[in-house]
Amino acid sequence: MSAQKLSRSFAFLYVLAMFGAFITFVPLAALILPQKIATVDDIAPAGAVRALSWLLVGGGIMAGIGNIIAGHFSDQIFKRTGSRRGLIRIGLFGIIATLAAFGAAKSFAGLMLAMVAFQLALNALLSPLVALLVDYVPDTKKGRMAGWLGLALPVGSLAVSVLVALPAIGTAWQLTLIILVATGLISPLLHYWPAPSEPDDPASTLATADPKVAPPGSLKRDFALAWTSRLLVQFAAATILPYLYYYVADVANPGANPTDVATGVGVLSLTFTGASVGGGLILGWVSDRLKKRGVVLVSSAGMVSVSMLMLAMITSWPAIIAAYALFAAGLAGFLAVDSALVAQLLSTSSRRATLLGLMNLTNTLPGVLAPATTLFILGGGGGGAARIVIVLKLAAVSALLAAICGSQIRAGR
Repeated sequence: MSAQKLSRSFAFLYVLAMFGAFITFVPLAALILPQKIATVDDIAPAGAVRALSWLLVGGGIMAGIGNIIAGHFSDQIFKRTGSRRGLIRIGLFGIIATLAAFGAAKSFAGLMLAMVAFQLALNALLSPLVALLVDYVPDTKKGRMAGWLGLALPVGSLAVSVLVALPAIGTAWQLTLIILVATGLISPLLHYWPAPSEPDDPASTLATADPKVAPPGSLKRDFALAWTSRLLVQFAAATILPYLYYYVADVANPGANPTDVATGVGVLSLTFTGASVGGGLILGWVSDRLKKRGVVLVSSAGMVSVSMLMLAMITSWPAIIAAYALFAAGLAGFLAVDSALVAQLLSTSSRRATLLGLMNLTNTLPGVLAPATTLFILGGGGGGAARIVIVLKLAAVSALLAAICGSQIRAGR
């Protein structure tokens, strides 16, 4: 098998496996878990939102810890065996078991235990999967690959839509369907493993490093800047995505009744999906072609900043749709290019999966920081257009600071 064909086979199965990983948790959080809570005996209907919040907080904390732990073990296994396939397999088996535990849970405590165990299993799967971008994908193709991998979130959201469109089959069958689909998408990578038999060695990578990649002495500085930049952009995203319904109702106000609001949310959600697919793939490809990821990183963070300011200031519905599309494209592009840049930066490190676990905190911390900031700004008086606009302007500043941090990264200039 030629190296070119081998690379394409690996890329295809790698992307499918990442799709499968996201399908295991996006429908769980967005659809199945709230439905399951309604059937648990010791959770009153009035306490459902509170119970869900505690489960998400507990899961978020364990996700941050679990990814770092999984990254450490992934690196250790990789040093001994030269492959991360074993930990990916363990993660998949763990996910199957813990999704079954969700279906069998009869109490809040059972759901919490299932959530904690699920996050450990999920990160045992995700941590080595993400590290494969560093291990096997050449620097010249990392941007495009990161763009394809970034489609996993829209695919996970599509899985939610499919489950909603199906006849009422109950959470147990929904979980079973997720297990079957995820296993079908992840197993081919484990079975065929069309990756090079010997991944890039950090020492040899350093010897042949691209001159545009910063020397090892800059690793800590550049990694810290990339970490901060992604945290700030993810914070900006977390101020709008969970509150989209309230933004449409209080700021955009496309109609006079809840049906119109729901339609508006649907239009923006569809816009987000389409623009994020295009933004991730195109900007990732551009960063490969230009060989200046830093320029594309700063530009995409600027797109997020400008779009958040537009959403805070404009009231025309067509302009809001355009601004939200700009936001989605900028966010997807930033995440793709930042992932490629970090993977390129860590190509000289033997602790790549561990450091990627630290980078994963930029995905979990905004889920706590953004709601806390929003609650502080809203105060005891609740929402309102004026206060939501303040939150959006703060998000615009956050994304602007992300662009400034990105401009200081030496690698990939």
